[in-house]
Amino acid sequence: MTTYRARWILPMQSEPLENGWVECQSGHVMAVGTGPVETEIIELGDVAIMPGLVNAHTHLEFSDLLEPLGDTAAGFADWIRAVMQYRNATEANDTSVMSRGLEQSHQGGAAAVGEITTLDDLCEISKMDSGHVVSFREFIGLSAEQVPRALQQATWHIQQGRLHPWHSGLSPHAPYTVHGELLAGLCSLSASHQVPVAMHLAETLEEQRLLQTGQGPLRELLEELQVWDADAVQSPGMAGDYLPDLARCWRATVVHGNYLHDEDWQVLAARRETLTAAFCPRTHAYFQHQPYPLEAIHKLGVRVAIGTDSRASNPDLSMVKEVSFVRRQFPQMKACHLLRMATRNGAYALGLEDRVGLIAPGALSSLLVIPCSDQRDVYEQVIANLDQCRWLPS
Repeated sequence: MTTYRARWILPMQSEPLENGWVECQSGHVMAVGTGPVETEIIELGDVAIMPGLVNAHTHLEFSDLLEPLGDTAAGFADWIRAVMQYRNATEANDTSVMSRGLEQSHQGGAAAVGEITTLDDLCEISKMDSGHVVSFREFIGLSAEQVPRALQQATWHIQQGRLHPWHSGLSPHAPYTVHGELLAGLCSLSASHQVPVAMHLAETLEEQRLLQTGQGPLRELLEELQVWDADAVQSPGMAGDYLPDLARCWRATVVHGNYLHDEDWQVLAARRETLTAAFCPRTHAYFQHQPYPLEAIHKLGVRVAIGTDSRASNPDLSMVKEVSFVRRQFPQMKACHLLRMATRNGAYALGLEDRVGLIAPGALSSLLVIPCSDQRDVYEQVIANLDQCRWLPS
């Protein structure tokens, strides 16, 4: 049993504790509070202790990339071609790359990650011991004939998550790659087994064009791959047409949502007990999307989490740098709200809200220590000094 005292404790689910302490044992928080304690205390001084950050969305298979892929000026479909070319040139499902990605995530302040994986032998994920992993098994299939097989794989994935030290999630990839019956089936499995779902939605203007008209660069790419099925893509339609299925899930993350309409954000706000938006700020900037409506949707009541996406569109996997980037982009956003997006909201989206993203008895003791001294807004100090964070010894 080890007890640490700090100038500030930021539980994140409640108000900051000045001159507080946290008691840890065997990788978990045992107690947190203020005032005298009977056990020996390690005094940390003028610092704040807060939960490790939560990376709500990433793809660890690209963790060995030295720089993002493709030329975004050429368009999203060409970027997908670059991703496919990279996959074809590298060893498929290399868990060592994923392990290195987890280590990079940990170094960047993440206590947990929502990982989109195409890995079939997911027993191998048990070898990755850096942080808490929710493995969202990705599903791609526009053909109705693929649906029964895919749902069998999804059920197996859920069962495996109960046998190994990672957590199961399901990821219908995107509107232009997933048959409606497959999406509905995956959402039903989420609801019945209480596992989270993550889906790329309203990510690009090219996706929007495909849904509205059935035409454009994404259709050309799908035809090139000989997988285009006009009956499987809801066209004419909108990204918002997919929200009713996602709202039936136990938890569902709308990844990106860059081109959702006002009425779609209203749906996310009304169904925030189920739906979360994952904002990936530096990936958003890499693709030069229209400005993200972060302040507006926060005021509306949308639950927003933060993710790094992958190194195919981001120079690194650091959540510390991601939060700092958001702070520069949205200087009027209160620091407490940004930190909750990077902790509590991400944990909720992953179904880990009792384990990470907070300081409370039973939660993991994956805690960050940040220099923090004077009486200014403690959250502002933490964000200003976040790049100086270190992990609390466990």
